[in-house]
Amino acid sequence: MGYKISSGIFYGTTENIGLGNQDVQNVFRDIRHYVFDSSDALEGLALLRELKRNSQGEFFYKIYVDEENHVSAMLWVDPRSVNAYKNFGDVVVFDSTYRTNRYCMPFVPIMGVNHHYQSILFGFALIRDETKESYLWVFKSWLEAMGNVAPQTIITDQDIAIGNTIAEVSPNTIHLFCTWHISTKFGEKLSHLYANHDHFKEDFNSCIYKSVTVAQFEDRWEALVEKYDLMNHSWLQDKYSVRHKWVPVYTKLHFTTGMTTTSRSESMNSFFDELFNASTGLKEFIENSQKALEKQYLREREADYETKNKERSKITSSSLENHATSTYTKKMFRRFQHKLKESGAYVVIEKESNAIYKHYEA
Repeated sequence: MGYKISSGIFYGTTENIGLGNQDVQNVFRDIRHYVFDSSDALEGLALLRELKRNSQGEFFYKIYVDEENHVSAMLWVDPRSVNAYKNFGDVVVFDSTYRTNRYCMPFVPIMGVNHHYQSILFGFALIRDETKESYLWVFKSWLEAMGNVAPQTIITDQDIAIGNTIAEVSPNTIHLFCTWHISTKFGEKLSHLYANHDHFKEDFNSCIYKSVTVAQFEDRWEALVEKYDLMNHSWLQDKYSVRHKWVPVYTKLHFTTGMTTTSRSESMNSFFDELFNASTGLKEFIENSQKALEKQYLREREADYETKNKERSKITSSSLENHATSTYTKKMFRRFQHKLKESGAYVVIEKESNAIYKHYEA
């Protein structure tokens, strides 16, 4: 992949193109007033070129420059991420809510989950703004890095520009919202209800998180709206209009590997907080993203070792559990055991409305 400036896009290396370091400096001289200081920009670009050279050209990166020579977006993907995507790319989280860097540019880590139920990284992007144009460029460029193979499901925050981008670029991909990003707004948007009604939080959580069937959710929602006079609550009604994208009773109908849950998003934000801060420049940002990958693969190798060398303790004598010991990784086996235990500890109750409820015995 050579260095190229065409329609505002430049990417790759300068070898064999006749474009030297001075030309690169001239490009950054023109754009540094808007986003990057020149030294940081040049050091960041030099690092990307070095990573590509050291990987025999397999490291992928692109930088998008608009018609006014302003950096609009950057994307880089390690070849290890490409290989991981081939095995675990069914479900992808595209999170543009992280902004910790010197230039206050939204940071977009593209993530998934592996066979040890560990979060893994499929690429990184920095964007100047959260417009459809920026997202369109990032998503198309990232798909290019991944051989133009789209994920089965993609999970994002609730952003109209992202939604429009996914619908245009990958219309067959199921688009869901991360529950965590929505739930973080509950305290702000529903504070008066929490404060004035002792049972609202319990009723609300039962409706959102404990409904077992779609019919049960709809019945509980209707009762909630009537009981607390929420018909004109615009924020809640907006969330209800897209309920199929974030309410668990709907999202469980799709393959998500548990990536819609709040705990995973919280843990990833905490993970990035350890690597990036408000003074992080471009070069350091790229370096730390590579450190994040190293930490990820160290954890995976450790889990591989445990899976291979440590015995699993069984809780039953069933052939099903016995088969699972040789099929699942250690972490996934524990998750299987939890579900196996649950499956033998519930009763089904049929109500007059024909709704089915699941009750777990202590």
